[in-house]
Amino acid sequence: MGQKFISFLGILFFMGVAYLCSSNRKKINYKTVLIAFITPFIIAIPIFLLPNSRDMLLWFSECFDKLIVAAKEGQKFVLGSLGEPNEQTGFIFAFHCLPLIIVFSVLFGVLYYLGIMTFIISKIAFLVRKILGVSVLEAVYSACSLFVGTESFFSIRPYLRKLTRSQIFLMFTLYMATVASTTLVLYVSVLSSKFPTIAGHLASASVLSLPAAVLIAKIMEPETEEVEEADIKIEKPENYKTFNGTIVICAAEGGKVIFSICEMLIAIVGLVSIVNMILTSFFPYSITELLGYLFVPFSFFLGVDTADVFKVSELLGTRTILTEIPSYFELGNLINTGAISDKSAMIASYALCGFANVGSVGIALGSICSLIPEKLHIASKIAYKSLFSAFLATLITGCIAGIFYE
Repeated sequence: MGQKFISFLGILFFMGVAYLCSSNRKKINYKTVLIAFITPFIIAIPIFLLPNSRDMLLWFSECFDKLIVAAKEGQKFVLGSLGEPNEQTGFIFAFHCLPLIIVFSVLFGVLYYLGIMTFIISKIAFLVRKILGVSVLEAVYSACSLFVGTESFFSIRPYLRKLTRSQIFLMFTLYMATVASTTLVLYVSVLSSKFPTIAGHLASASVLSLPAAVLIAKIMEPETEEVEEADIKIEKPENYKTFNGTIVICAAEGGKVIFSICEMLIAIVGLVSIVNMILTSFFPYSITELLGYLFVPFSFFLGVDTADVFKVSELLGTRTILTEIPSYFELGNLINTGAISDKSAMIASYALCGFANVGSVGIALGSICSLIPEKLHIASKIAYKSLFSAFLATLITGCIAGIFYE
């Protein structure tokens, strides 16, 4: 009960931090904030408290694992022995995990072409609009962010010039606090052998982060401008004209995502290693260790076991600098060696689920620059603030897991 209470206090603490960072406290819409505060608790009830909730999560995870196994046949065919871990090559992230993105990119593209994804997104957007009281543009973007990343901007492309500062801030927060379904497969492939229900929990974490992102974003950057509502019809992308054409386009898009991930990881991990080399020449700490100490209050309020506070804090520091992928690798190692408790691992898996890292800021700004360059001056002013907003939102998701963990 003590740790659960700390997790609940953590939500209040993170909301308080957001309030201190608010650009205009007088304009905060407390009705939206209150509803966004309550919504994650309601969503968490069927995930954690139903009698068969663990069985449901296990069933979902097993189905997802079977989907991954089937999807890997393509990379085995093309890469041969390099397509799966073996004694000769060991585990190679670029060959054993990343090719799955192409298959899942095509899978979701086909679902878009058939109208299934547009139907699902329209229904989710309707619920987000009605429950959380956000604008139509924000609701549609919110729904899309559960399935794709910065591509969510394309779902509202004709209306982007109407965006206010608060709306851009929320969209940046949503992008960095949630996880695209095509990327979710990476985390599952890393942790599934050590964490049997991880697929269900990570999918749940991304859903929980949606209202958490609205909660924090609408405190930090409340709406102060006149919002132009739009009647948006969610349709499949214009270039999805034929079934075969959709497969080709989505396969190519998946390939681009893989190269982007590789480029980002090579650049950031290499750069951080250089910074660490310089730092450790003068101080006995690396940059992730320094961030680990800085984030101790945040990891404490997640409600993790006392012995694991610094370990989780370091994971948060790694996620912020090196992206969430190395963080999940480190979490997997901690689970595998028994160096972290089951409860702390569960909370950490929820808190790490998001793109809240420095590299994502550049990606988000790049999207704005290419789509609506006239809004770049606004976006650049709030970019790093939205990173902190997404960071707090993912921590609230971790707190929810801590409160409901049994």
